[in-house]
Amino acid sequence: MKKQKFAALITASALAFSLAACGSSSSSSAAAGSSSSPAPAADSGWNVVRPEGLPEDYPNKEITYIFEFGTGSINDTYFRILAEKIKEEEGWKKGFVVKQVEGGGGDIGYSTFMEAEPDGYTLAFSPTAMQITAIGLDRDYTADNLTYVFNMMSDPGAVGVASNSPYQTLEDLCNDAKARPGEVSIAIQSLVGGDGLAVTQLQKAAGCSFNVVPYESEIEVLTAVAGGHCDAYCLNVGDCTTFLEQGNIRLLAVGSPERSEIYPDVPTYQESGYDVIQVNSRAIAAPKGTDEAILQYLSDCFMAAAQDPEVLEQCEAMKVPYDWRDYKGTIEMFNGYYDSYLELWNSDPWM
Repeated sequence: MKKQKFAALITASALAFSLAACGSSSSSSAAAGSSSSPAPAADSGWNVVRPEGLPEDYPNKEITYIFEFGTGSINDTYFRILAEKIKEEEGWKKGFVVKQVEGGGGDIGYSTFMEAEPDGYTLAFSPTAMQITAIGLDRDYTADNLTYVFNMMSDPGAVGVASNSPYQTLEDLCNDAKARPGEVSIAIQSLVGGDGLAVTQLQKAAGCSFNVVPYESEIEVLTAVAGGHCDAYCLNVGDCTTFLEQGNIRLLAVGSPERSEIYPDVPTYQESGYDVIQVNSRAIAAPKGTDEAILQYLSDCFMAAAQDPEVLEQCEAMKVPYDWRDYKGTIEMFNGYYDSYLELWNSDPWM
């Protein structure tokens, strides 16, 4: 089969990836998109300093963290670990409260977040895919209407199947979807998110047509595939760790430009013959207009928590694809993501 190239995606996604790899000078992480880069050397001391201009009593109440998807993912778990460490080390009487607002592939939660006051008491999980959804649905939660606190990780995409699936390669899967249009099912978390966009581009690159089935959480996606209800999945590598370790699923290909160091035997989409890149950075956002002293303080807290030895030990088994960036580096990176996806949308809309 002659595999088609999709230059627009490569141009825009490669730009996003290169921006992710640059980061801010305050970042202590490996390059974005690396699914297995070891955690940097840990700082054994907690050295967060309250910046000038920070209200003396901040925080004087709980900080709400809006999470737009189901519980149990690496994103959800990692945030909770960081949040607990911050509360403990800073001696806060009140900590973070996770508020799940599911639905619409994140759209409902993202839209709810946009109604929050910029007072430092509402944050939200804000992945790269949020920008894709905003552009595709013409929403206002674009990077230029937000600000950012901290980037937790940058995770390559992945296409995989159940462990007993007859498909051995991504080419096998795409060839069957080409031979039987609309019959081969692939589970995703959002039609208008990063996984939905990646499947759209794979279909264009391979000249095939999947039956695309959206679910509300990574756990539901993987459960459907492992249980034989869907033929394949498209998520991010970090979302799949538990199911992979249990042997319920396996990977066919990863979306990073280079192979994952954790799964070095798994080829990339490009090595499989499809010029598609899928990398999702996962950040914590705040409403635009949030006081910079609050952004600085929260950013420093998350950076310190991420490098705490106890946190690193807890997260080692999770295979967290670390890509720590402070608020300035994260703002710069996500503005770059937004610009590159907007360029892609203007050249070839995915909806």
